[in-house]
Amino acid sequence: MAKMDGAITIRTLQDINPLLPIIAVSGLVKSEEVPIDKTAEYTAFLPKPYTTQELLKTLHAVISH
Repeated sequence: MAKMDGAITIRTLQDINPLLPIIAVSGLVKSEEVPIDKTAEYTAFLPKPYTTQELLKTLHAVISH
């Protein structure tokens, strides 16, 4: 992204729609550093590397709320 990093993108999307499901994925940061509301049922952090099972479980958890 030329003008926005992941953190800015997440905040911008949440400002537009606070109920937007978000799964932040990173291999470089810890979940504590990811700017998402981790108390919300429709957000999640998935650290790299992750398995297909972990991805599917996370997707199901986020979109089923």
